Amino acid sequence: MYKVNAGCHYFCAFILNVDFDNFLLILMKKYPAKLLLFGEHTVNLGSQALATPLPLFSGHWDFSENKNEWAGRLLEFAGYLNKAPLFINLDINRFKKELSEGLFFNSNIPTGYGAGSSGALVAAIFDRYCMVREGRDLILLKKVFAQMESFFHGTSSGTDPLVCYLNKAVILNKKEIKTTVLPEMQLPFKLFLLDTGIKRQATPYIEYFLEKNKGVYFNKKIKKNYLPAVDSAIDCFINKKWESLFSEFNIISEFQYLYLKKMIPDKFNKIWKEGLESGYFKLKICGAGGGGFVLGMTNDFEKLKSEHDGLCFLKIPGNDVL
Repeated sequence: MYKVNAGCHYFCAFILNVDFDNFLLILMKKYPAKLLLFGEHTVNLGSQALATPLPLFSGHWDFSENKNEWAGRLLEFAGYLNKAPLFINLDINRFKKELSEGLFFNSNIPTGYGAGSSGALVAAIFDRYCMVREGRDLILLKKVFAQMESFFHGTSSGTDPLVCYLNKAVILNKKEIKTTVLPEMQLPFKLFLLDTGIKRQATPYIEYFLEKNKGVYFNKKIKKNYLPAVDSAIDCFINKKWESLFSEFNIISEFQYLYLKKMIPDKFNKIWKEGLESGYFKLKICGAGGGGFVLGMTNDFEKLKSEHDGLCFLKIPGNDVL
């Protein structure tokens, strides 16, 4: 991505009539990616969900002297926001003006991965252009973000932008949202990401899950085995019950392997099964499934990497804290 020099930053601060130090703070603020640890799909059926910022990837505002590939799309988004019946007031005129002056969102968050690429952008736009932010509760914020992000996905829960905006972990269900501080994970246990290298759209997998849930047998399995495991996993995580979390992780992984196999990319079936049969690592879908990242838990990360050196494993930053 093209980087502008300090002279251009001074010029932009001048034409926008803002203090240069404050201007740099605005540009330097990062909006992290988001990681859904537990609760994909099941949150719509009544389970909890646990999501956290993923600082491995982020985006921030920047200025470029050259027109960038996102300029047209951002102008379309500005037009959408100008017409949408939003619950809040955004300074759209300022947004359009700054876009014409070279503003762009410089992001390394992978798209099509369920990591919150559009969520981080929505959070950044809200943070920069919302005219009144005080006194808004998390439920209302989530609704606002859902309105905004629907431009990119047709429909949105608003969770991704909320996590990116707050830069805090959240526990949520259909009725409430609360922020939380994730405890330090006790060694040797670690969470990691497995990069499938596959971009996907979430909607087909959401529809697939909902369609499967119409089946009586599947619905019974969901209620009896899957939802309790998801809620228990979140409880174990928050309460530092690492051995129990590993067990719940295994239940979730096995359920997905047996009943949601379409959500597991074919070339990862072998390692998924190996994880179920092993005593040292487990895998689960991360987000909608079908590609993007796979979330894993292990008690021997180095062994896992050495035995599968052809795969891309990402250690989550602050994993000892995550």
